[in-house]
Amino acid sequence: MKRFIVYIFLVTTFFGCIENDLPLPVIIPRITGMEIEGATNVSINSEKQSVTISLDETTDIMNVKINSVSFADDRTISDFDTTVTHDLSNDITITLSIYQDYKWKIITQQPIERYFTVEGQVGSSEIDVANRRVVTQVNSSVDIRNITVSSIKLGPREITTYSPDIADMKDFTNGLDINVTYHGHTEEWSLFVENTTTVVEMSSVNAWTKVAWLSALGVAELDNGFKYRKQGDSEWSDVDKAAITFDGGAFSAGVEGLEPLTTYECYAYSGSNRTETYTFTTEEERQMPNSGFETFSNAESDKYYSFYDPASSIVENQTKWWCTGNKGSTTVGSSYSITNPDGDDKIEGNYSVCLESQYVIVKFAAGNIFVGEFGKVIGTSGGTVNFGRPFTLRPRKLSLWLKYETGQIDCLGGAPDNDPVNKGDMDRCQVFVALGDWDYRDYGGTPDSPVQINTTDKTTFFNPQSDNVIGYGAYTSNKSTDGWIKVEIPIEYTSKSRKPTHIIVSCASSMLGDYFTGSTDSKLWIDDVQLEY
Repeated sequence: MKRFIVYIFLVTTFFGCIENDLPLPVIIPRITGMEIEGATNVSINSEKQSVTISLDETTDIMNVKINSVSFADDRTISDFDTTVTHDLSNDITITLSIYQDYKWKIITQQPIERYFTVEGQVGSSEIDVANRRVVTQVNSSVDIRNITVSSIKLGPREITTYSPDIADMKDFTNGLDINVTYHGHTEEWSLFVENTTTVVEMSSVNAWTKVAWLSALGVAELDNGFKYRKQGDSEWSDVDKAAITFDGGAFSAGVEGLEPLTTYECYAYSGSNRTETYTFTTEEERQMPNSGFETFSNAESDKYYSFYDPASSIVENQTKWWCTGNKGSTTVGSSYSITNPDGDDKIEGNYSVCLESQYVIVKFAAGNIFVGEFGKVIGTSGGTVNFGRPFTLRPRKLSLWLKYETGQIDCLGGAPDNDPVNKGDMDRCQVFVALGDWDYRDYGGTPDSPVQINTTDKTTFFNPQSDNVIGYGAYTSNKSTDGWIKVEIPIEYTSKSRKPTHIIVSCASSMLGDYFTGSTDSKLWIDDVQLEY
């Protein structure tokens, strides 16, 4: 019996000394979707572990109902309660866990259109939302003790009330404090109306290649507009009233049909008053080099073609403007060249360029051609490219001819959170153009090609909503074309006055090639790329 007790003691002691040093697996939980009442957009960023919500202006931001949250892994545990409403007026943090805890930030935006107009107003009102303050100017002849308010909107549409009523907002001698109420909450705003001797003034003149953007301030109730002429001409032309946008006493217009590198004169008028004459010169009209892809060579390697030729008779085609992923895909052999000139199938000239998606030994590679330069191969994980070339003009469109053969996705390496795909889905081609003022020191590239994309780091993937993007347009399609089609891509600009420093154009036979996702049956032909001004 003693021997048995000693045996149990020894066994217990032995096993009690064994430490469990096996680490828990690291699985990072991800949010893949949110169903939110009143949301106009939900953007999920797994790398930053954040969700950005845009709410309709009529939604009560302090009582938002989030009906459901979906996760990439069913084992995810969340401390977020979907049975109650949430105050999203400030950022909130939630905890997700699969073995370990991870913090996710919920960021909410709610843009609300606001305006305040009065009779005799000069220009548009200055609305300071943070301090709930509005300043409006009227002509010096207007009695600020007896103002007629034309319109007011300082809260969400249809559900906002004002005290005093708009008809009783008259005396602005010392400003006027009003209560703005919506969703049961009341805000106090201060309204100020000031006299000004200004009747009409030009706010800005921004000349592009074939259009000039004019902005001015005048008296709202008067006849407001612009006149222009080519310098040296005797007759003035009116800017069509249908082309003018009015905002109270502020008005603006784009003067179309101008000639490049030509000097013009213009002025704004309000009633019988006019500004001084302003002079502006339009910019040049210029195309990107080798946009028909007629020039190519083995300048870099005998394994693939590069779309420039040091021996070209055309100076601008002697150096690289366009680049491809051929340098990376042909590391294992010339048969894996994914972008090649095609002399048999084209629209103009002797060649088009054919982009063919392939599975290259261990990785999927989308056929591609882009403005910039290839960076380097990163083992078998991916590589880097540097987007962009110096460019300061502002085209209105990118046009091109393309032909597309799509296939079902058979390589699935990943996808954006807001654009999930599955094997068997039809692949998509993409062409996009962007103009911006990217600094290579912020974006990892070079002075000539500032935006670096690293396919091993999703945080570097091109973001058309970044602050440095001034103009952007894109074309995508998951359908094969019936032969060649002409595509026009309008470029939407965030500013009429900012000038870009670089241009990016990127074409891919598989839109999600950065994620190593696409179809090995996808082929895209591109020809005759043009910038339209």
